[in-house]
Amino acid sequence: MATLNLNYVNLVGRVGQIPDVKVFESGSVLTKLNLAVSRRKKDEDPDWFSLEFWGKQAEIAADYVQKGSLIGIEGELKLDEWNDKATGVLRSKPVIRVNRLELLVSANNSSNSNNNHSQPTSSQTEPQTQNQDDEF
Repeated sequence: MATLNLNYVNLVGRVGQIPDVKVFESGSVLTKLNLAVSRRKKDEDPDWFSLEFWGKQAEIAADYVQKGSLIGIEGELKLDEWNDKATGVLRSKPVIRVNRLELLVSANNSSNSNNNHSQPTSSQTEPQTQNQDDEF
């Protein structure tokens, strides 16, 4: 009997920083940012998620996403691991590798930007694998 494995994340939230973009010598593009996702109760603090985008998704995020932008994402959870330079201790951090990005317009932004319908919405693409030489 085959085992079913499922790793799927679907979030809508606001971007908490200016996207961090890196272009590698190979031409691969990586964009990183944090996403604040509100909880059901208004008085609770949002949950923060680290996102990474590769390839075309990274280019779209770099060109069209700003701090405060409302976005929807589909992706998969992965665990980044590294050795702390100061202590040598193995550290880890959960990161969502985004496979699909949707640029959303909230009611608050629709009156300020009437031409948002012309902004591209990316379609799902295969995530690119990161080469060991591409780490930073």
